[in-house]
Amino acid sequence: MLKALFLDAEGTFILFNPSLGEIYKNFWRFRGIEIDPEETSKEIRQNFKKIFKVELKPPLNGELCKKGWKEVFKRVFKRFEKLEVFEEVFREVYKFFGSPECVKVVPGFLEFLEKVKERGIKVAVVSNWDCRLYSVLEGHNLLSYFDGVFLGCEVGYLKPYPEIFLKALQFFNLKPNEVLMIGDTFEDDIKTPTELGMLTYHIQGIPDYHRIWAFLENHFKDD
Repeated sequence: MLKALFLDAEGTFILFNPSLGEIYKNFWRFRGIEIDPEETSKEIRQNFKKIFKVELKPPLNGELCKKGWKEVFKRVFKRFEKLEVFEEVFREVYKFFGSPECVKVVPGFLEFLEKVKERGIKVAVVSNWDCRLYSVLEGHNLLSYFDGVFLGCEVGYLKPYPEIFLKALQFFNLKPNEVLMIGDTFEDDIKTPTELGMLTYHIQGIPDYHRIWAFLENHFKDD
């Protein structure tokens, strides 16, 4: 019987607004510097994966994660490192990703949450974001809907390490087969939960919560 939903955050129920690369482009453009937003998005994601999943060894914490993001920034924008505004841009961008303005909520998600909660199902976030996510969720009036928030930089292990999923399962005292994990990245959100015995839903493309609710309703019928 399904008792809880675990949700990834960005790409699942919130989306960067504008895109990741466009956000950085806007901060640099304010200083009269132009960058390619698509290439920037690609480089940020590549460097995040290399630094956070290879170079930084768990257990992580908030301080290590901030240092990790500083290193991502330095590698992606190394060509600007000698500019006086370099440190200032990093501080401003880092702060911005803790504000609700950095994302938009996927249409239909709030209604989906309300339906799920009416069923008495627990809902938790399992994300590789850091503590800045709390203020993002609070700013969109979403935080109170969640029964738990499990962040890699607080738990000490990012997805796809099993520890972060096991921590959430332990918190709710649930078995893996009582939980559905929803996310948009196979490596982070689907592979490990499947291996642990959890149910999974892989979002591919733009999240459609009408479709996800239909998937859940079919599951309720099976129960």
